[in-house]
Amino acid sequence: MSTEVVPISETYSSNGKFKLLSISYDDEFPNLKGESFVSYTQEYDSIGVRKKFYKINRSFDVYEGNSFFTAISNDGRKIIYITNYIYESGLENKNITYYVDGKLEKTYTTEEFINCDKNKEKCELFYDNQYQIIEGRSSTIKQYKNTASDIDIFLNKNFIFNKNDTIYVIDSRKKITLYDLDKGKIIGSKINFDSIYSKIKNIESIKSRVSYYKYPYKYVTDIQNSVNNEKLSASISKIANLKFISINDSTYRKYKLFRIALSGYMNRKGKFEIENLETDSIFDRKLIENYITTTTFKTEFIPQEVDKIYLKHFFGGYRSYDDKIAEQETFKEKERRTEEFKKRLTLEKINNIYIPKNLFECMTELDHILNFESKKQLIEAKDSWEFNSHMGGLGMWIRNNWGINGGSRLLKYFNDRNIGKEMFGNDAISGVVISQYIIWLKGDKSAWKKWERQNSIHK
Repeated sequence: MSTEVVPISETYSSNGKFKLLSISYDDEFPNLKGESFVSYTQEYDSIGVRKKFYKINRSFDVYEGNSFFTAISNDGRKIIYITNYIYESGLENKNITYYVDGKLEKTYTTEEFINCDKNKEKCELFYDNQYQIIEGRSSTIKQYKNTASDIDIFLNKNFIFNKNDTIYVIDSRKKITLYDLDKGKIIGSKINFDSIYSKIKNIESIKSRVSYYKYPYKYVTDIQNSVNNEKLSASISKIANLKFISINDSTYRKYKLFRIALSGYMNRKGKFEIENLETDSIFDRKLIENYITTTTFKTEFIPQEVDKIYLKHFFGGYRSYDDKIAEQETFKEKERRTEEFKKRLTLEKINNIYIPKNLFECMTELDHILNFESKKQLIEAKDSWEFNSHMGGLGMWIRNNWGINGGSRLLKYFNDRNIGKEMFGNDAISGVVISQYIIWLKGDKSAWKKWERQNSIHK
């Protein structure tokens, strides 16, 4: 997910002695691109500034009104971060991460933490009833429906909270998991909410305090040398003796372009800390890296609330200044892509993902891939097209991962049956897969045979 406003959160220990300040430096969440600082709230140094305890090189992204939670222990040494959403791989991106003295100590998946089988039940970390009980929302106040009970409102406000280093998590099944923040272990699992509601109903959870700053959306290509105001895209042109073509150039799609991927942090002193730099072989990567790391860039675009910002968009590419050479390189690239496309039509796996060879295998693969809740949503859907969006969802996953976009044996399977050759044909293919899978889920395991008979191969 992405946002125009980026969070800075303050989370206090239950005893109020420690504060966790977490700053995100980019516009996507949740991820690790930020910094967090633990400080004392009642101890100050000689110049009157709160004493720092330690720093962690990641952010704990918390957004008001969203399912993200962090807590710090009464001794300031332990931190837990809990989120429903996972977008990146790696231990620190798991649903639950637990730190001791700034170092990752334990991680859990949702299923491990709440003791849930995603193939048999709905496995979501947090109980969510907002659509059932909230009538409207102003910038600061939720407006509950008249039919909302005290229990409904409690669950909406307190689906997760920290009480003296015991974390209460109320999941989608209305089961409670208890976690000892000090000892770093689960001390209660699958507890019926109704059985302890009377004991916790007067608890008012203390939320993280969140402020926001506006992300500047500065492209890496546009950062400027502080001495001569030259953009990075132009500087690399001189280094590589290649012509830069921006995405707004009328010839952007006419020629093969050589690419650069660059991401990292720009600090207020104008220094760019490279996180990732990848270049096509035509570039001298070391020369480009040396220029970036030794140059001081202009920083007026960095918001005043932070000392650095994460930049990643290197839009555009490079080609020869000589149009004839650029045309020759473009012709070679088209030949390469044609051969690559032909090869993809025969592959069993692409990017290590198995490619179904027919509609039946689409059904069995989706059975294997999708969890209980996803299948339930498909069965209950009134219109299968709601899952076939350009903005995400199952249809996009099918198109991207099964080679409908880019070529695969599954694309050939449908094209041979004259499916997917028209405008927006790739969407039509994923739509067929989804609609047939809904029929499959509802019990008709042979409907795919009827579809194949009705859509025979065109000679």
